[in-house]
Amino acid sequence: MRGFLVIAAVAAALSRPAAGETRFTGVDACASCHAEIAAGWRKTAHSRALAALTAREAASPRCRACHATGDAPLGRSDLPGVQCEACHGPGADYAADDLMRDRPLARALGLRDLSTPARRAALCMRCHRAVTRIAPFDPEAAWKQIAH
Repeated sequence: MRGFLVIAAVAAALSRPAAGETRFTGVDACASCHAEIAAGWRKTAHSRALAALTAREAASPRCRACHATGDAPLGRSDLPGVQCEACHGPGADYAADDLMRDRPLARALGLRDLSTPARRAALCMRCHRAVTRIAPFDPEAAWKQIAH
């Protein structure tokens, strides 16, 4: 099985998009299998994160890095709000149903491992740091509200 994971990971790396292309699929693609989770997300502040900004802030890559989903700050963040892939990683390489059912393979292809409090905190604190308006921030308390 390990050899297959390596081969799949290498194949995914070789099929990476050219410069300017994205590997993000968007919440609607995720909702095709995870409808209940996506419906719950649509009721959260994460779904409205980009709309909470002024027009000037919304145009800023620095602000979009946390309030939109994509490759910011190094690339574009065109998906509005903090969508599934902001936490789970760009889904184009692991989103197929057969891949999602094989967690080790999905992780090898880019699905982020959020199984421990330390991993979740590291991810959350990229945006929810002391300089934001949401301070202090308790990642585990927040996780309990959004866990799925």
